[in-house]
Order: sequence, then structure tokens, then C-alpha cells
Amino acid sequence: MKLPQDANEAICDNTVREAECLEYMVASIATGRAISLEIFGDAKRHNDEHVMLAALIMADVVFINSHWWRKDWPQDAQKTTALCVDCSDVFLWGAADAEDLLHDEIEGLYDEWLANREWGPSLWCIKKRGRDPQKPVMDAMTRAGVWPTSA
Repeated sequence: MKLPQDANEAICDNTVREAECLEYMVASIATGRAISLEIFGDAKRHNDEHVMLAALIMADVVFINSHWWRKDWPQDAQKTTALCVDCSDVFLWGAADAEDLLHDEIEGLYDEWLANREWGPSLWCIKKRGRDPQKPVMDAMTRAGVWPTSA
């Protein structure tokens, strides 16, 4: 459905609608009514990773990058899409840092994020790396009641 430009802008400027859309996507997974189930029509073939990933991208938990930092890869491979989870300032102050998201990790990240919208992605990165965060982050997580965790 194609809308006039001003209608599209009004939709994009409506932060309440954006939040409701995200809530709808999360609820569709929780209730087993994600659009992928309707498309496949068979719960055995149903897989929610793409809906989970869309929700994580919409919530700015996952961002899209290239593999520019893989200097040992061919140039074309460096240009392929990377899905990343921001962990800047979790392990080190003032350093842009991210963790690659593998396909089989989508559900685990999604579950961590649903369990704790503020600290879930950081906890996921901590567990994936098997490293404690820096002390100020650990202190903040302790105050929030999400630390200690088994990394």
C-alpha cells in the first residue's frame, strides 16, 4: 500500500505507534501468531528468528554493519552484511565495540533482551565473551539487580 509522503512522515513521527509496532512483534512471537506461522501454516516449519531479529533491529539492540575490520578477508567478503550487538563501554570506556551475532544466537539474544530491556544485550555480550564487564558497569548492574551473572 503506497501512502502520500505526508502520511508516511506522520507515521514515522509517531513514537507511540513505533512502540506499539515493536510490542506487537514481541507479542506475536509470544502467542505463536507471528506472520511466519501464517505463511507456513505448519507450526513444525515455523521459525521466529526473522521476527525476533526484526524486533531487535527496531529496538536498536542489533545494528547492521559490514565486516570492514576483517582485514584478512577478501575485500568483497569485508563488504558483506554483519549483524552486531553494541557493547561499547561495557568492557572498556571510550572504545567502539560490538559483538557479531550468529544466526543460532538470535533467540538467546532476544530472550536476554526480553528479560531485561536495559541490561539484557550487555549480559548477552558478557556471556558470549566469557568476560566480566569493567568495574563501573559491574557496579551499575549490581545496583540494577542483574549482577552477578554466570558469564
